[in-house]
Amino acid sequence: MKRSLLTFLIFSALTGTALSQFSLPPLSMNSKDKSVTGSSENLAEVALAVFPLNPILMIEGKKFYVGITKELALGFFPYGRVAAEYSLIFRETRVNHMRFSYNYDFPIEVGDFAAFLISVGGGYFTDFDKEGYFPQASFSLLIAFTDNLATNPYFKLRHTFMKDKEESDISDVSFGFSLCFIP
Repeated sequence: MKRSLLTFLIFSALTGTALSQFSLPPLSMNSKDKSVTGSSENLAEVALAVFPLNPILMIEGKKFYVGITKELALGFFPYGRVAAEYSLIFRETRVNHMRFSYNYDFPIEVGDFAAFLISVGGGYFTDFDKEGYFPQASFSLLIAFTDNLATNPYFKLRHTFMKDKEESDISDVSFGFSLCFIP
């Protein structure tokens, strides 16, 4: 358990500054006002990077589990994004989950400083004992802090189908914040 937690913390520290696929101008609360100092921008980046842990709620084999999750995404707007996600599930066995996915983001409404997005995608799942494939969908709000920095509160639904039909499928919900850089 200690090694899993240490692995998760190292993974979270390394992925706290993942790039986003979005470049939806003007997406800035202060695009013309340059009164924001460098130190306050850095403080916002650090605060968002330190908040890397998002809750995940899942049902597997008619049992309910809770955990924490972190996703690292690399975007290729407008072609979508690839992502790797690690989850630490609070239970006695098979506590580590890894997911690799492709997602396509649809901007629903874009304003001066925010954009509503719906994302659909799918991918591969493993808990290092069993494996499966999943579709997923999410709803999020991209909120810009500066010209290059935004946060992305999201709500994600997913159902994982196991390759071995004797294994239980997994349904999960996760929600939280991700950090986005806008090039």
